[in-house]
Amino acid sequence: MREFTWWRRFHGAMKVPKKYLYKGASEFLQRIEFGEFEFDHLGREYYLEDLIYEEKLAKVLEESPWLQGETLAEKMEYDRKLSNKRKALIMKNHLEKEQKLLWAIADGMTKEFDMPREDVDDIMETFDGTTRELYYHIKSIKLGKHFDPDKQQRFVREQPRHILKPKERKHAQKWIALVKERNWQSFLNWE
Repeated sequence: MREFTWWRRFHGAMKVPKKYLYKGASEFLQRIEFGEFEFDHLGREYYLEDLIYEEKLAKVLEESPWLQGETLAEKMEYDRKLSNKRKALIMKNHLEKEQKLLWAIADGMTKEFDMPREDVDDIMETFDGTTRELYYHIKSIKLGKHFDPDKQQRFVREQPRHILKPKERKHAQKWIALVKERNWQSFLNWE
C-alpha cells in the first residue's frame, strides 16, 4: 500500500491518457466525458468509515459482552483513532479536491470558449447539471445556438467509479447497502 494513500479504500479517479484522445475533438470535452472533472465522492465514502467502526465495535461487544465504560474504550482506542484519522484525511482531501476541480473547470471553460472568468463563474454558480451539460450550455451561450448534450456524440466512455481496492473488497456489501439506504442516485446506476 502506498504510504500517502493508506487511508483510501477506493481507487482514485484517473486522467485519460493522451494517446486515447481524438485529435480532431476538444481535449477538454473529452476529459470532461471521461469524468476527470466530476463530483469527488470522497465526501460520501466518509460514511463507510462510520459503518466499519460500528461493525468492529459490535463485534467486540459480541465477543466480550462484559466490556463496559473505560475497558471498552481502551479496547477500541486504536480502531477509533485510526477511523477518526482516516475520516479527517478523507474530508480534508475531499474539500481540497472539490475546490481544485471547480477552479480547473472554470479555467478550462475560460480557455475553451475565450470568455471572461467572471462570466464563467457566474454561469457555474447558477447552473444545475453535469459538467458535460455545463460545457454545452456555455458553448450554446458563446456560439448563440442551442447544443443539446443528449444529441451530441460522446468521444470517450466515462471511467468507472467506486472500485474498492482488492484488500477492501470485504466492505462491498456495506457500501452497496449504504448507497441504497441514502438513495445516492449517481451510484445506483453502476450496480
